[in-house]
Amino acid sequence: MDQEQPTEDVLQFVEQVNQRPGFGQLLGMRVEAAEPGRGRVRLTVDARLMHPQGLVHGGVIFSLADTAMAMALLASYPPGTRTGTIEAKINYLRAVRDGQLLAEAAIIHQGRTTAVLEATVYHLSQERQEPRAVARVLSTFYIFPREGQGTSDERAG
Repeated sequence: MDQEQPTEDVLQFVEQVNQRPGFGQLLGMRVEAAEPGRGRVRLTVDARLMHPQGLVHGGVIFSLADTAMAMALLASYPPGTRTGTIEAKINYLRAVRDGQLLAEAAIIHQGRTTAVLEATVYHLSQERQEPRAVARVLSTFYIFPREGQGTSDERAG
């Protein structure tokens, strides 16, 4: 598979996302890659991310995957394009207590107004050299029309 070098626009976009205050920053997420069709986001596990049983909360794992998928999709469109998750399914495969989590996402279908993406979240630990999958996610995203374009229903009505 040929690996294209990210454009200056994509690099700038990733840096803006990493600097922007919000939910991702609250969780400690760091976007590592946002390329057309591919996204990668990482975070370090700490006590703030645990539920009462001492395991990483499932919402953290889902949020990491959702962000990686959004990065893959947003990098495929002109700056300013808006998207939103409209459906998601997650399978949790393993519990996590420590280390780092890495979400890798890819577009598997891209239509005019929707796209389907998948992500795998991996656990990285110092005890094991190989990353282990802890969750698989499949999501559908809505791609909002650009200003002035509207959908065919909006233009007709």
